[in-house]
Formats: sequence, structure tokens, C-alpha cells
Amino acid sequence: MGTITDAIAFSDWIQILSIIATTIISIVSVIIATKSLRLTKKSIEDANRPYIGCFVEMIEVGHFQKYFVIKNFGKTPATIVDIKFNKEIKGLGREGKLDSVKNALIAPNQKFITAVNVKEIEDLIVTIVYEDMNNQTTEQSFNLNLGFTSDLLYKTSDDSRLTNDMNALRNVLHQLTKRGI
Repeated sequence: MGTITDAIAFSDWIQILSIIATTIISIVSVIIATKSLRLTKKSIEDANRPYIGCFVEMIEVGHFQKYFVIKNFGKTPATIVDIKFNKEIKGLGREGKLDSVKNALIAPNQKFITAVNVKEIEDLIVTIVYEDMNNQTTEQSFNLNLGFTSDLLYKTSDDSRLTNDMNALRNVLHQLTKRGI
């Protein structure tokens, strides 16, 4: 009585090995395709999600004015669930509060802007909690330096040959040009 290996011809062994190799390659291909699809889905979600940020902006046209800005840098809208500050800043918004932006929808590239008293120079941490259209909640904190302009030099045109209105217009045009730098 012979063994099984004696009964199987060499060509049969090649066919069996080919089937095993094809099966392994197919399984690996399915695994790679699944991972690729997951990565593509995550990339699409990341590219199309809201990115809410906040910063302090300075405008200097005739005088200094600081603004606290919340902006959606993303491609989809978000709802601001909460906004918290690590300390009270009385010169921010109305009475140091921004409760009106809570539960507000902020569209892509939309900004919420409020004045900040120029004399406010403290650092603060702002935490914004927002929810995207898929009800995924994101919480981000931002370190802001309200005194970032405290030692910047401001120059105005004061040409005595020009009227006050012409000097003011000249200063406005200078600031608009400077903004483009």
C-alpha cells in the first residue's frame, strides 16, 4: 500500500500549491482593500469636517481696536455647544461673556467677531466645544495672548499740506495696503 504522496502526481502538487497561493493572495488583497477603503473614508471625513478656531485680531485705522474672532475654517457647518474661558476678561464682548454664540450654527468661513478692550493684555485659554452634522463632538483649546500688540508701533500720516479728511483717507489706504502684506 502506497502513501497519498505517491498517488499524487507532480503536476497535481503544482496545482494544489497554486490554489493555496491564489487563496492567500486573495485574502491579503481583501485585507489591503478594506484598509484602503477605511483610510479613504477617514480622509474624506477629515477633509469635509468643520474646524473651529479662535484668535485675536488687531485693526488699526485711525486707532487701535482688538477683536476676538471665532471662525469655521472647515468645509461643513458646526454648532457651538459651549465656549469657556480660564479667567474672566471684562473687556471681552458684553460684560466678559459670549453666551450668545452657544447653540449657534457657524457655517464654513463664517466668523463671530466681538470687540476686546485694547487695555486687556492678559493671556487666556479659550475652550470651544462644537458638534458637526454627524453629531460628533470636538473640544479644542486655544492659548491667546491679548497683549500681542502692546509694544507695536503705530504710524499715521499727518501731512500738514493735506486736509484732515485727506490724511484720514491716506491712513485708511495705507492700512488696507498693509493688510495685503
